Amino acid sequence: MKLHSFGVGGLVLPGLAPGAAAQRSELMLFTEDRIRARGIDEVVVAYVCNPEVGWSAVVGYRCNGVDDLPVGDSMVTVPTAYFAHFTNDADDDDPAEDVWDQVELAEKEGRIERAYGGEVATIRSNGETDLFIRLV
Repeated sequence: MKLHSFGVGGLVLPGLAPGAAAQRSELMLFTEDRIRARGIDEVVVAYVCNPEVGWSAVVGYRCNGVDDLPVGDSMVTVPTAYFAHFTNDADDDDPAEDVWDQVELAEKEGRIERAYGGEVATIRSNGETDLFIRLV
């Protein structure tokens, strides 16, 4: 599916690579709680990779631009591109593991070719997760 460019504003977690372990980490859960305390139900996590420093995650919310950011938040732009969409429901024992396992299986079976950049997770308060994996 093609997604058009959008911004993700929030708090930066340096050194956090995409995957189930990152999504369940204590730091991620703590940061999600800080974002939800602002009244945001759907937390958006944008994973970005800089060749010089590695992966980082911006944990927050969709935004239209820097004017939407509270003081102290950062923003990344997810580019217009093609993404594979993976989802689960709240009935899964571990929604984060389920959705990331789907990605790994799809890649292993050759159904997707990941670009390894601009991956986005939307995590609802009940644990349901939508994952958008940028394709080459």
